[in-house]
Amino acid sequence: MKQQTHAACGILLASLAVHFCQSDPFITLFWAVLWSVISDFDVHIPTVRHRGITHSLAFALFPGAVVLAIGQSYLYAALASLSIILHLIMDSLNPGGVPLWLPFSTKRVRFPVIGGKIKSDNWFANMGIRFAAIGAAILIILT
Repeated sequence: MKQQTHAACGILLASLAVHFCQSDPFITLFWAVLWSVISDFDVHIPTVRHRGITHSLAFALFPGAVVLAIGQSYLYAALASLSIILHLIMDSLNPGGVPLWLPFSTKRVRFPVIGGKIKSDNWFANMGIRFAAIGAAILIILT
């Protein structure tokens, strides 16, 4: 999926956190959006394959563990890991899937039923996910 799609999913997670945990909206939004796009930093490193280790469950759990280890809030630890997990779910819709179990297995995983049917540059899918995520965030904030 496109970066804006991943960011929209981060906005949705942030709105849920603000609604249910009464956390600071701006810090929560920044934190969730940052972690929702961080997995794609691998495209800027020449020796690292895109959708490699940064698209694994091990990578998704690592930031949450680090945040807890340095004594930060459980909310921010959960948001860091959940944002990356949501990123992995979105990318598992693509035909290439994600190497969810790296470093233990190189097998690529696709989302059940619809996984592998949506290309990352599919305009309709990206816009649909963005509108759904932002719409849900607005509904959560307004209620």
